[in-house]
Amino acid sequence: MIDSADHVTHALPVTVATRLHFSDGKSRAIFTVDLVQDLLGDWVLTQAWDGAEGRSVVRRVVVEGHEQGLQMLQKIARHKERLGFRQVHLYHVG
Repeated sequence: MIDSADHVTHALPVTVATRLHFSDGKSRAIFTVDLVQDLLGDWVLTQAWDGAEGRSVVRRVVVEGHEQGLQMLQKIARHKERLGFRQVHLYHVG
């Protein structure tokens, strides 16, 4: 963000985005949940299921704030773990 007073670039007041990936360990399917702040300052929770067959499902919800989004993210993570999913770390080389 550019401060109009001195025309210097300052960091936006954005808390770090959060992304978690889950796998059932049996298939190549990955469930991803993201919490990010969009350009309008709204916090958006995105759930994406990338199936092994190439099918994908995406669901986006605008949440009231960062704290509410983190609570929802934690609730989703606990639910996935109860279903037998485990968090995985994906690395992309580009």
